Amino acid sequence: MRTFFQQNKLVFSLYFLLFFAIGIILLSFSKAEIHLTINQYHSVFFNWFFRFMTFLGAWGVLFLAIILLLKNVRNGLIFLSGTLITTIFVQSLKHLVFPGVMRPAAYFQHIHQLYLVPGVVVHFYDSFPSGHTASAFSYFIILIFLSKKNWLKVLWLVLAYLIGFSRIYLSQHFLVDVEFGSLVGIISMLMPILYFEKHFSDKFNYPLFHKRKI
Repeated sequence: MRTFFQQNKLVFSLYFLLFFAIGIILLSFSKAEIHLTINQYHSVFFNWFFRFMTFLGAWGVLFLAIILLLKNVRNGLIFLSGTLITTIFVQSLKHLVFPGVMRPAAYFQHIHQLYLVPGVVVHFYDSFPSGHTASAFSYFIILIFLSKKNWLKVLWLVLAYLIGFSRIYLSQHFLVDVEFGSLVGIISMLMPILYFEKHFSDKFNYPLFHKRKI
């Protein structure tokens, strides 16, 4: 585990710096104040852009799983395991630990008229944590695991944050949902990465459709 964090010191440092910075914001202002401030700013371009980011967060898992499995079975298994763990964590928190937590549309329903992006189906409950954000940050972890260049690792982190922010922009989640969703995603994907590295580091290292020597 220590080696993995040492190899990716830059991106983990950036992540935790941002995590604590956002934590200070969350402690300084209410989630309603933060959301209303962000909700003031919108444009046709950002409407399109953040809808695309949310789409990426939802369907990226399918495309990434296919690519990883085709290129390397072990990496594909790591990703599928991490995705399953992420889903279990998120759904357990949403429905068992924090059931019925109001999303922005429900929270502000009789208080303030939110700007809602046209064409987006708005959800009302089970807000905490953000599942899209958890998925995005689980992608981030597997991609930095596979990447060698620091600039690529930073790019994956930026994309993960853009997907997380899209959930706030579209009024599907509050900032606090995104903050803890990111942590859930990272922990969930780290578990199979570290497990497979310890127990299966030299196994399943071949493409899905490879020709075995007879």
